[in-house]
Amino acid sequence: PRLVSAQHAAHSSQRPRLSGARMAESNTTTSMTRERPAARAAAFRSQTVARQSMHGGTRRPKSARAPPERALRLLVVAVASAGSAGASSHADVSRGIERARLYGNMNKYAYYFTDLLVGSQRQETTVIVDTGSRLLGFPCTICDHCGKHIDAPFDVKASTSARWLPCDDTCLGECENNECTYHETYSEGSSISGRWFADMVQLGGTEIGNPAVRARMGCHEHENKLFYTQRANGIMGLAPMGANGAGSGNGPYTILHDFFKDKKHVKSEVFSLCLAKWGGELVVGGNDDSYHAEGHVVQWTPMLASHYYFVYPELLEMEGMSSTDSPTKVALSNPEFGVSILDSGTTFTYLPSPIYSALKNALRSKCDGGACGGAVREGDCYRLRDPSKGPKGFPNIMMNFRGGVRIEWPAHGYLHERGQPGVWCQTFMENNLYQSVFGISWMLHKEVIFDIKQQRLGIVKAKCPEYHKDTDNNYLQKTEVVSGRMGEFLLRSLEKPRKQKATLFSSLIERHTKLGLLVACGTAMTLAAIAGWACSIMRARSLARRIMAQNVENEPMDGLLNVEAQGTRHGPEDFGVPVLPWTSGYAAPL
Repeated sequence: PRLVSAQHAAHSSQRPRLSGARMAESNTTTSMTRERPAARAAAFRSQTVARQSMHGGTRRPKSARAPPERALRLLVVAVASAGSAGASSHADVSRGIERARLYGNMNKYAYYFTDLLVGSQRQETTVIVDTGSRLLGFPCTICDHCGKHIDAPFDVKASTSARWLPCDDTCLGECENNECTYHETYSEGSSISGRWFADMVQLGGTEIGNPAVRARMGCHEHENKLFYTQRANGIMGLAPMGANGAGSGNGPYTILHDFFKDKKHVKSEVFSLCLAKWGGELVVGGNDDSYHAEGHVVQWTPMLASHYYFVYPELLEMEGMSSTDSPTKVALSNPEFGVSILDSGTTFTYLPSPIYSALKNALRSKCDGGACGGAVREGDCYRLRDPSKGPKGFPNIMMNFRGGVRIEWPAHGYLHERGQPGVWCQTFMENNLYQSVFGISWMLHKEVIFDIKQQRLGIVKAKCPEYHKDTDNNYLQKTEVVSGRMGEFLLRSLEKPRKQKATLFSSLIERHTKLGLLVACGTAMTLAAIAGWACSIMRARSLARRIMAQNVENEPMDGLLNVEAQGTRHGPEDFGVPVLPWTSGYAAPL
């Protein structure tokens, strides 16, 4: 989970989600965000359902089955296809890269996730791909408080290759009761805890065939809030380690360390993410240029890979609506963005208040009056005149990064469809801290290449592959994170869609129930305010009596705290371990 703006949820009766690091997911009648996200896309049938529908939902009788000759031909084709898939997998290994399918999307899940095969029995588990944190962990059968996820909890006892980490120098966390344990708390309020263990892990599902590596992982014994309600089993942090990168051995441990140590199969300390509307691809050891848009090449900008992936934006502007309409300058220098990171665990993109306000006003100025293809603004959303065309009439956002790199952020990235068809809402949010987080909404429809060894980031427009899980059709995240101020979070339950045939009687009961709850809440808040006011007066009078009795002037009293406000703005070069308390839900542990 990561962040979601309270304003996002306020402009309509819709909702958002993870924050993320995770954010909220939304349904078709409510607005979105997770940081887990918000709006939904049309439901997709699984391949199994599709095949059943082709055959009337039932298996054909023997008399209707293909004759032996045709069956033989189909068998030959199937074997050839399997051989082709295997050849492709071996070809990737020979090239020094490993690839894995990504699932999820910004609206329904508010995050992207992949499969892992763990242990001697190759038990499958799903993990959120998060470049803002470092832990690889998921629920085990020993968990006493874990939610219902896509895959069954990992059974440590069933894996002959699994070993609990001892309480010695190899322990990555803390030793409690002679067990090597961990406890991670994330910025949106969720937490996970458990024990460290080592086992074999294979990137991707059974259809991929990547080689396994031995890695250290977390076995969740307890999870709450968004970790408890999310569909993906766990999380896979891909943040870099110390100042010398992921493979240097400095700083906190990460699964990248194990992938990059496997020099036989992974040629370089590089990985890439290619995020489509649904799913995408993760490549470790390099990138895949077969998805790059025609006529586009990778642009490289300097990156500081130290605990987070820092980048250096230098300009943001909104293009004009015509050749005679000049671009609207929004930000003109790197200091205006503050400290900036890329975080695939954050659903939306967060910008400092001045940039956010200027960008929102520029969009309104360009589009008010129906100038953007006839779209009508509704708060921070736009209702399109022709939903089938998408937001094609909207201007592009252009960004410059250090090194002369110029990147396009198109309308189908900074807007997304949510709530109902044809309603597209902003995916850039306000950050009340002087920092920028480029999340999923900024990374969509690009291949983003993290070259840790050379400390550079590659970006190129791409047509990323799409993949779906069978659960896509039925899943809806139950909670969202709403953030009016970064660092201040509220968990909201998704409003269930109302039945189309609700009776008048049920509607009246619903209204009176809501009114009763509002009155009760208002009364409780009033009583609390009165009690606090009374306590303040009593405390003030007591303090006055103490001062008069002691005849003390301008000296601190016992029991009173003199707190000096602190807050110095730093760039990534100013500190060894950046403190980013706002990182989204599945982002950096506090």
